[in-house]
Amino acid sequence: MSDRNEYDGPPVNVPPPLGWRVESVALPSDPRPLPRQDYAAIDAAEQRARLVTHWITLVSVTLMFTVLIIGLLNG
Repeated sequence: MSDRNEYDGPPVNVPPPLGWRVESVALPSDPRPLPRQDYAAIDAAEQRARLVTHWITLVSVTLMFTVLIIGLLNG
């Protein structure tokens, strides 16, 4: 850049050489079909996961209140 505060313009654009072309790109094939889904098994797995989550939450809250009550009684 120069010391003056004027815009020098964009950089010089060099054109591509003669005969230059974009490489041709192979088109992909159609996607494969997805396997069939067993919705009943998916629902059963989600229900088991929800049950495990609820039990873990129940045990955690019970343990938290137990520790809190013991702490209050000893403190």
